[in-house]
Amino acid sequence: MSKGLRQSAFTLIEVVIAATILALSVAFTMTIVATARSQVLRAERRWGRAHLLAQAAEYHLLAGARAKHPPGGLLPEGYRSSCDLLEVLDLPEEALEPVNGWRLGEFLIRVDDPNGQPIGELRVRKLVREEDLE
Repeated sequence: MSKGLRQSAFTLIEVVIAATILALSVAFTMTIVATARSQVLRAERRWGRAHLLAQAAEYHLLAGARAKHPPGGLLPEGYRSSCDLLEVLDLPEEALEPVNGWRLGEFLIRVDDPNGQPIGELRVRKLVREEDLE
């Protein structure tokens, strides 16, 4: 009878090996979860910056480069956007001439965080009235 009990019992080395395998599995799982969480947070920050730039670009493209402050609620509290309208000069000579009072302009749109640090900028080319470029 004691022989049958002895065969079904685990030895100390088997228990240590099983515990080691379990601990390694938990450690690897935690590493994978931490890496995935970090990647999600980075992606969320990138999306947030891109979203703020898109909001500012939409406002400045619709309101014009001279529009100073976006309406409340467009950007989070403390964030600022600015826009400069630049002449596009890297075109063939015949394309630099205005057509019916319209020329190609480049909007340089920037968004700054509450500390004044830039979070990004975006350049968009669009047809504008010739007098807007002056």
